[in-house]
Amino acid sequence: MQVTYIGLSEYFQRCILKAKRKGYFLIISLIARYSDAQDLYEKLEKDWASLNDLTGDKILFVFSTPKARKRASFFHIPEKEPYEGVMCPFIELLNGRGVEDNNGSFEFQYGGYNKIDWKQRHSQTITEFAMNYNILEKEIPCLFLYDLIGNRYKVIPVGQSTDIYVMIKAMVEEIAEYRKKCVNIEGQLEKYRKIEEYYCLYEKLENEAEKENSKQCVAIRKVLREVQSYKEVKDDIFDSRIKKDLKRIGQWKRQYFSSFEKDDANKKHYLELKKKERNIENEFNSIWDNLENVIKERGRERRENSKVTILHDLLSACVKLQSNSTYFAISENQRNDFVRDLLKMAKYDVIDQTRRGISSTEKCAGEVDILIEEDGSPVTIIEALNLDSLNTHYLDRHIDKIYRYDTVGNMFNIILSYVSVSNFSKFCEKYFKYIKEHQYLYPLLSADDSFRVENFPYSDIRVMKTVHNRNGCDTVLYHVCVLIRQ
Repeated sequence: MQVTYIGLSEYFQRCILKAKRKGYFLIISLIARYSDAQDLYEKLEKDWASLNDLTGDKILFVFSTPKARKRASFFHIPEKEPYEGVMCPFIELLNGRGVEDNNGSFEFQYGGYNKIDWKQRHSQTITEFAMNYNILEKEIPCLFLYDLIGNRYKVIPVGQSTDIYVMIKAMVEEIAEYRKKCVNIEGQLEKYRKIEEYYCLYEKLENEAEKENSKQCVAIRKVLREVQSYKEVKDDIFDSRIKKDLKRIGQWKRQYFSSFEKDDANKKHYLELKKKERNIENEFNSIWDNLENVIKERGRERRENSKVTILHDLLSACVKLQSNSTYFAISENQRNDFVRDLLKMAKYDVIDQTRRGISSTEKCAGEVDILIEEDGSPVTIIEALNLDSLNTHYLDRHIDKIYRYDTVGNMFNIILSYVSVSNFSKFCEKYFKYIKEHQYLYPLLSADDSFRVENFPYSDIRVMKTVHNRNGCDTVLYHVCVLIRQ
């Protein structure tokens, strides 16, 4: 994992071969204009340690930053004087009598340092990178994935609220089994490394021989097919590298390949391993082609599993609300602000009082108390109300409103009641009886008056659950009743 203060295009040109040699198989980079995606960059910096651990030594994660570095890299401009160069990604010339004169900090060397528009310079390097890799402007911000094994790349657009860490974790999890198989097969093929090198060199020479019908190409074909020896045709070969390769392949054949070719069992084992290797490569190709869909599916799975985590964190916020005397006699909105802030601290994308759906008058958009999103898509709506008794008319309005607000059909939504009564148990009995009889917008399938959330055995918080048929799909409405002392 690495931060680069040079332009990404420049960095990719320099790092791909080195990354391959060091055993990396994937490079991931965030391509985003700073002004459009400041939150993404800040989140990325906060998740730095986690991303570093997650990507390990097989995935190289790179992102370019618009912040100045005191000792930035100097690159010479081709066909210019030795002292003319660029300070990537900012495209600024540094003047001097020679490169050695540019020692010291960038601030010292560049007279206009304080006047630089860093965001603009950062945007320039993103534009350059997008042009080099045919990335459309509408696809930015995006994750750029470079497959070091297949020498190909993929662009996955991301939204302002996208959790980069979660996306990369989904990739790592999807690729983990493939990597395990790769490591296993590579270990088994290690004993055949010299044979592999022989085949690679033979293929290289064979490709060279098929280029044309020159004397050199004819000579290569004769040596490979053992029509003549290298010594007999060496005068027809003018390329010193090819001469060296032909000598080497002759030595390898005598040292390793001849005995291998005669050992049928060993040869069969090698061919079986190579077949497994090809199957693993095909598996990775399938993963690669389907990676964006896999990430989206993981997102759907997370939303499916988020019922438990959101409920857990909402109840945690309610416990804190119950113990804070400031919120004992206060408005619904002020309590919502407290809950919303705690959910934000729990890293949810929480939108408060959003204009969404239609109001009870069906003339304009209604207000959502709390909306939780993930990757820009709604996950759940929390509609809150203060109750000092079972005010059925008021409760009806809020239950009906939550479905007007939910314009897409969330897997679950939540009615949160701040209850101030003397007999909470009796209130909950009446509440449950009423919600079983309520005429919902979507048919009631089942009701549970004591839904248990792990680690929340509290008597002053009750969770009830109703399941509804919404256009052939089961959707859940959680009813959370929280006792607030007077």
